Amino acid sequence: MKIRMLLELKGHTVVKVRPDDTISKAAHLMKLHHAGCVVVSEDGKHVTGIVAVRDIVYALAERESRIRHLTTSEILDSPISSIMTHTVKTCGLDDSLRNVMGNMTKWHILHIPVVDQGELCGIVSVDDVVKHAVAEMDMEKGMLQDRAHLYQTLEDMR
Repeated sequence: MKIRMLLELKGHTVVKVRPDDTISKAAHLMKLHHAGCVVVSEDGKHVTGIVAVRDIVYALAERESRIRHLTTSEILDSPISSIMTHTVKTCGLDDSLRNVMGNMTKWHILHIPVVDQGELCGIVSVDDVVKHAVAEMDMEKGMLQDRAHLYQTLEDMR
């Protein structure tokens, strides 16, 4: 399956924030959209960075000693650019599901923005990949079982 087909099934919606938006806004949007990440974009078309839920948690853990002396608003009002991943791994519409799944495993990432001619056109999560990979495997299993049954029927006829 190509990523193009996966996006046709799941949709092209991407939750986006600007680099100067706050961590609080990003967290709120993730909760509102039941999303595991937000894509950071200056113009809504090009990927500047990405922030996943675990990036927020890791940022809090890294700043634990400082956080104990800060108010919650000082943390939440920080710009998302202060914790975003700047070098974002992306995929294209014609990449295969298996290739993207392999890259997610290799790079230890849960979300990959999809770009077409340099512009953001969707996002793929590990949940999407697993769901559709399992469906693909079930289909392949069914085809193999049908073929085995056919061969057995032909053998019985001999």
